[in-house]
Amino acid sequence: MKKFLIIAAVILIVLIIVDRTVLKDQGIIQQAKIEKYEEIENIGELPVGLKEGELAPEIELVDINGDSFKLSDYKGKAVLLNFWASWCGPCEAEMPYMEKLHKKYQEDDIEIIAVNMTRSEKVNDAPEKFVEKHDLTFTIPMDQEGVASKDYEIMAYPTSYFIDSDGVIRNKVLGALNEEYMEKELLRLP
Repeated sequence: MKKFLIIAAVILIVLIIVDRTVLKDQGIIQQAKIEKYEEIENIGELPVGLKEGELAPEIELVDINGDSFKLSDYKGKAVLLNFWASWCGPCEAEMPYMEKLHKKYQEDDIEIIAVNMTRSEKVNDAPEKFVEKHDLTFTIPMDQEGVASKDYEIMAYPTSYFIDSDGVIRNKVLGALNEEYMEKELLRLP
């Protein structure tokens, strides 16, 4: 019996080491730490607004590739909606994290959308050069007229909204985010 307990303890220790080192953020221990936001029952009764618990306002723009973009087309997916400009240092700092998370979760109904505040750009092709420099592959709508930034009351870059699959804003953050925070918030979205 004593031998069995020792063997079981060794196996358990090995599994924990594998979970924390090899699997890292995909392991059972890490995923168990992430507490999901509560489901909201009365979605149809929620107002459209910018506060947590309100439905995100619609955005209709053209993306960097010239394709039409509507935020409502992403209903059913968890969304990180980020507002940025190419001249913004903190924006540049968080872009690699967004790209990494986009690649990691693009098959899991999680979307990264980074709205470029085109009206604030100093040079016309700055966003395109920025995207090319950082090899960004997620959706980048271009806010040419500043409509989205006005609707979302963007006062500082970057600003990020975490929107659940029902289109409800669950969190808003001013300033740059680190990868761990982004991932945790995305995984909390129902």
